[in-house]
Amino acid sequence: MRTTSTNSGADAKGLVRFGKWEFEGEGYLVALGGALGSMFVFMLTASLGYLLRLPISALPLAAAMGWIKFFLVGRPPHFTGDFFEGLILGKHFKMRPQEWVKAAHPRGRRVRGSQPGVTAHA
Repeated sequence: MRTTSTNSGADAKGLVRFGKWEFEGEGYLVALGGALGSMFVFMLTASLGYLLRLPISALPLAAAMGWIKFFLVGRPPHFTGDFFEGLILGKHFKMRPQEWVKAAHPRGRRVRGSQPGVTAHA
């Protein structure tokens, strides 16, 4: 095992490899949960025919892979929380920083006569 004297341990998400698949951070836990869920559903559907049983039991694993693909791979930290906050509250991020200055701070209130973007906290 090779060791180096770097200070990047706190910044690293960690990487788990399963053959050609690579999962960063906690993606492997989601995949493992989907696989275990698929096995559990496969056992629960023992009374169904084999051709109906396989697609139904594959749904938890497919949902886990979809979650990993959409929410975890290549996304910035806290993307999942920000995405659901945007859905619930109706606030969505804009990629143009010049528009951020025009918006008031969500926890502050605007002071009369102040410039856009300057707020006073209550």
